[in-house]
Amino acid sequence: MNSQIPTDSAQFFAWRRENFPFFERKICLTHASVSPLPARSAHAIADYAHRLAREGQFDYLHDGAYRRCKERLARLLNNGAKAEEIAFAGSTSHALGLVATSFPWKSGDNCVVFDGDFPANVVIWKNLAHTHGVEIRVVPFREARDWTTDDLAPFVDEKTRLVTISAVNFLSGFALDVSSFGKFCHDKGALLCVDAIQALGAIEMDLREADFVCADAHKWLLGPNGAAFAWFRGSVLPQMRPQILGWLAIEGRDNWFSYGTEPFASAERFEPGARNYLGIVGMEASLAVLEDVGMETVSRRVGELRDYGARKLLEIGCRLRWEPDGTNQSGIVSFQPRKGEIKTLNAKLDERFALSLRSDRDSENWIRVSAHFMNCESDLDELVAHLLK
Repeated sequence: MNSQIPTDSAQFFAWRRENFPFFERKICLTHASVSPLPARSAHAIADYAHRLAREGQFDYLHDGAYRRCKERLARLLNNGAKAEEIAFAGSTSHALGLVATSFPWKSGDNCVVFDGDFPANVVIWKNLAHTHGVEIRVVPFREARDWTTDDLAPFVDEKTRLVTISAVNFLSGFALDVSSFGKFCHDKGALLCVDAIQALGAIEMDLREADFVCADAHKWLLGPNGAAFAWFRGSVLPQMRPQILGWLAIEGRDNWFSYGTEPFASAERFEPGARNYLGIVGMEASLAVLEDVGMETVSRRVGELRDYGARKLLEIGCRLRWEPDGTNQSGIVSFQPRKGEIKTLNAKLDERFALSLRSDRDSENWIRVSAHFMNCESDLDELVAHLLK
């Protein structure tokens, strides 16, 4: 893939059709939900599958992609992460569950979650009350989800072991200041877990104060479904004991009859057996796309398109769930049209656009727009034109 996005209009659309063939069918504005695979990723998966058929499912066919994918993820995190601190998982829920269930909880401990986050980053932790006897404290709901550490402070005490946040809210698009939350938690003796699925691959973040980061590949990372990861800070990793300890997750795993139960030194302790190599191969290719373009370019374009779309929607009288201020960077804007029944409108828009319909806690529906770097202003202009019909 050419890392230089063409500036000439005709060349741009030809480049996009070649590299992101989904756009031949529809304009994709739903990267916060599920992204279509780039051509590069689809080809990588197909080539790998063909080799499996010809050569067999042997390690030499996927070991390179396995290693490169973790290296790319470590670079994407940009916080000093090492490849050996990353474990592959099947989803963000699975990755968060690895953190939640392997954490060394003690009697009387509590964990803090936020009312208004996507359920993947709430129910996993609430379940600890049943499985581990952990007290779960819930920071109250706010419509924009624009929490600060002042909102968190009343819920943290000497028994708080972990706080978990979503880097970007799935409905409002508000991005939390991960660094300030991490510093606050560390000052209080707690650790910070970040659900980064609505941020990684879309915006640049400061994750240096995070202790755990979890995300799936199928949204902004442009990868396939069923491929995700969890990152564990190296200083914390040794105290994390997997609830499922498989034969590949133990020290001495080359001695099949040792039957030891000492977890493997690296984050591979959370990968108990055979891995989803088809998903890993696809994720690695998608991460290569983002690296080739450059996260600085990606983040800038995502922010520009989010703000441009929000401005255009406001100009035609739409109501926004949260109005971007130009400084809080994410890729999400959710709106309600100025007139018409929203479900009917969304169904009509689906003929031309891939969008997401989301409901809030009051059962109000919102259409969520989430443009990625391969989108352009004319995509959003066309959406606004359809809304005016």
